[in-house]
Amino acid sequence: MFKRIKVGLALGGGAARAFSHIGVLDGLTRHGIPIDIITGTSMGAIIGAMYATLPDVDAIKAHFAAYIDSEEFEESGFNFFKELDSHDEGFLADMGRFARRGVFNTLLVTKTALVNNKTAASSYDYLLEDLSVEETRIPFAAVALDLKSGEAVVLKRGRLREVIAASCAMPGVLNPVELDGLVLVDGGWVETVPIRAARQLGADFVIAVNVGDSGREFEVPRNALDVIARADSLARDALNREQLKEADMILSPRNGITHWADFSTTEAAIKRGAEEVERKLAALQSAIKKARWQGWFG
Repeated sequence: MFKRIKVGLALGGGAARAFSHIGVLDGLTRHGIPIDIITGTSMGAIIGAMYATLPDVDAIKAHFAAYIDSEEFEESGFNFFKELDSHDEGFLADMGRFARRGVFNTLLVTKTALVNNKTAASSYDYLLEDLSVEETRIPFAAVALDLKSGEAVVLKRGRLREVIAASCAMPGVLNPVELDGLVLVDGGWVETVPIRAARQLGADFVIAVNVGDSGREFEVPRNALDVIARADSLARDALNREQLKEADMILSPRNGITHWADFSTTEAAIKRGAEEVERKLAALQSAIKKARWQGWFG
């Protein structure tokens, strides 16, 4: 019996590295690969929501370029994280460096986040339209972690900006978001690339886009904070590898971005995303064709 398969695109987190998602979207649309469903985690949720709202890659590029030059971005705090003088192990290592320097010691034990809600909201307001998730042109959902239950939560309804704020609430940097009795933080701690969420929305074939920077070289820890940061990084890398097995196709742009908060590399990251589509195009087209045949005769 004939069945049209639905192709889902699952966009992982990665802060500045996630700009490779824009290149992936560009490559897929140029080659006529359908995108019927989009899910995102953290920065992947922002980019996914923007495309689901207005499927125009050029418009997204222009909007982000304007944002990076804006007062909202200047106040976001990303540049401060980028300027810390050490090798990158992710934001948890950055937090450890604050403590080693004696920076923010009082803040870290008296506040739940380094960035206040007003500052964070200004960025979401700049990037996203004020509409509900149900109003996006392409079905969309974001993933967050509920601190109460420890479960992944698929956010597929509600105000778009609130949903994105929950998926992007990086622990320690941004405050948790309370929605419907849940206390939500960055989905990257439970579903780094939201493949399962795409299945929940009805995707038959899921393209996972992994922009993380795994495989960092080991350095001898200098103190307990280094040990914690390294263990956290390895645990999340292991979770990511295991979850990626559930995708039908994995795209892993080689963005080469050293620091997760380095937004000066956006053009390079976008280019790497488009290049990854070209590199995997034949395999992707073949896999989708096979899935369609299975759908027709399944």
